[in-house]
Amino acid sequence: MATVPNAHPTAWLVTATILTLGLTSCAETAGQATPQPGSTTATTTRSSDPTPPSTKPASSNELDKLDPCILLSESDVAQFGAGIGVPKNTTRSRACQWTVSGQGVFTVALRAEQGLDDIVVSRGTVADHPVGDHDGRKLEADDGPGGCMISIGISESARVDTSSSTRSDTAKACEFAGRVAELIEPKLPKGE
Repeated sequence: MATVPNAHPTAWLVTATILTLGLTSCAETAGQATPQPGSTTATTTRSSDPTPPSTKPASSNELDKLDPCILLSESDVAQFGAGIGVPKNTTRSRACQWTVSGQGVFTVALRAEQGLDDIVVSRGTVADHPVGDHDGRKLEADDGPGGCMISIGISESARVDTSSSTRSDTAKACEFAGRVAELIEPKLPKGE
């Protein structure tokens, strides 16, 4: 029968020490504590992290979370006799557009970095136009007859535009844009 020689006690001590050091170093990352299972620890950000904190107002951050194509329900869209909303994103907004057969289109545009004071008026008329609990503006016929935009202020630097374009009928376009604005306003973040 073969015998297994006894291992030297010092070898066991060295092996145990190496294993302990290895396990300890796996639980830490240089300069940053790592929570262990079952513990609760507050997380802090080191000043050397490359991502700066957001400087956007909280309400515009909330605007970033919305999808313009689902701000109107199917029953809302049915009121207008419109088809399915189509995303129409630009570098300045995330938008959705619906077509009303034989009458025109209407759009909801989320502008997380442009407030009411950033509305550009080329040849139309603009006036204050509150919507629900939000400040707002109405821009009529900026691209000529048949166009209207209702802007809902979310913060100084964020707004939501509802716009409509019809066949030379500015009053009808403003009616469409106004109805859309009233339907979506309760779903928007509260202004500052």
